[in-house]
Order: sequence, then C-alpha cells, then structure tokens
Amino acid sequence: MGTLANKSPKDTYKSLLKVENEINGITTALSKIEDGEGTASCLSISDDSIQIQPENDNNVTTFRVRNSSGATLFNIDTSNNVVKVGSTQTPANTQILSFKAYKIVPSGAGHHMYVPLGGMDFGETSSPELANGTGTDPDTSDTVTDDFVCMLFNVPLNITIDAVKVFAATDQTTDCVLNYHLMSYTISNDGDTDDGDLSSGTVIADGQATAVDSGVIKQTALTIQSASVAANKVLAFFVENETNTDDITINAQVLYHID
Repeated sequence: MGTLANKSPKDTYKSLLKVENEINGITTALSKIEDGEGTASCLSISDDSIQIQPENDNNVTTFRVRNSSGATLFNIDTSNNVVKVGSTQTPANTQILSFKAYKIVPSGAGHHMYVPLGGMDFGETSSPELANGTGTDPDTSDTVTDDFVCMLFNVPLNITIDAVKVFAATDQTTDCVLNYHLMSYTISNDGDTDDGDLSSGTVIADGQATAVDSGVIKQTALTIQSASVAANKVLAFFVENETNTDDITINAQVLYHID
C-alpha cells in the first residue's frame, strides 16, 4: 500500500480526494468526490446521503461488495439495470412462476395444449382442455372464453425471463415426444365483446423432451428466444404431444426478474 510519508504535496496532490465544493466542503447538497486535479469520480456525498452515478460509461460492476475471500455478494449492474445478490449473483427481484397440470388429455397428436397456472385436475367435473394450433409453434392469436382465466399470467411490470425448466411425464409406457412453448400475447382490454382475446403471440422460450412415458420424469431446460416481456402482456405455457394422445402431467417453472 502507498504512503504519503515524506512526500511533498506538489508530488502527491493528484492522489488526494476532495469534494467538488471547495468553499463549503460537505453540505446538505450532494457534491462530487474528485482527485486533487479535479477529475470527478462516480461518487457524490452530502451530510446525509451518498450517490453513485457513472461519470462516463455504464458498466456491469458499478457498485460491488465482496467478502474477505473476494467473492462478490452484492453487485449493481448499470449496463443492464439489474441488482444481483448472493453467491449465485441472482437478480435481487427474482420471481418464480409455475404452470402445472395433472393429466392433460391432448385434443389430438400435435396439438398445442394450454397448461394452467397453479395446477388443475382435468376431467369430467374439471376445466376442459384447451388447445391453440397444430403448427410448429402455438398460434399467435386466440379467442377466449371463461375457461381461459386460469391459463394466463398477467405481466404487471416489464420483466426479463432468465430460465424455464419443465418436469413432465405421460400416463402410458409408450415413449412420446413432447414440445414446450412459453408464449407472450397482447390481451384485448377495450371494454367490448373482444376483451381477453389474444394477439401478437411471441415465442419466449421453447424446448423438446423425448422418450417421455409413465416410468420417468423428464427434465427439460428450455431455450430462451426472446427474454424481454413488456408490462400488460400475458404469458401462456403450452405442451404438445407430437406422438399420440397419452395424458400429460407437467410442471413448468419460469424464473424471471422485474426490470
């Protein structure tokens, strides 16, 4: 470590720190911390507050706290507008959203079936199965009824999807191929008879599991295709059995953080 001992101020003034307000020093107003030749830092202080603001460029480690071993425990990333915490450096406002259901009966092989929020038991006395298309991806629009209420997650704020993982099985011994899609949609809210109808569908994440049957729980990490989801959109999750119509039991976990 350096020392100022036996050194002249004319030789060391550049390494000395001061506040920008050279007349009054620290006051009730924020004042930049500068070096001896007036180069401003990202730090400002007053008698009651501290502010950190990049002077020139945003970066991924604008403010960082480490333990004595050097592991980062708290980090503010101004390039991506995210605060990360803990040894895993997970965004501080991370949330987990679940879509799950017991024994969805596909409308047909290759049909994209809605997976409800929170889990629902499908059958004669329960909610009917709902499908949205037979293409490579679910359809980008849909006309809703009251049966759709528990199929959609309202996005209240801008969010970023960080990961999607699925557990799934079928109820027979035949190996099946299951395709998964997390979709975002615009939901109509004009106060007319079209309220709730879906449009502008976008694939947020997708993936596939093979050799799915009643004797396994297949785990699949989906590929994120479009991580950002704007406020007031809705999210829907779909499973497609492209092999047959064996019942599907599924638990899809969506990890996201608020922007």
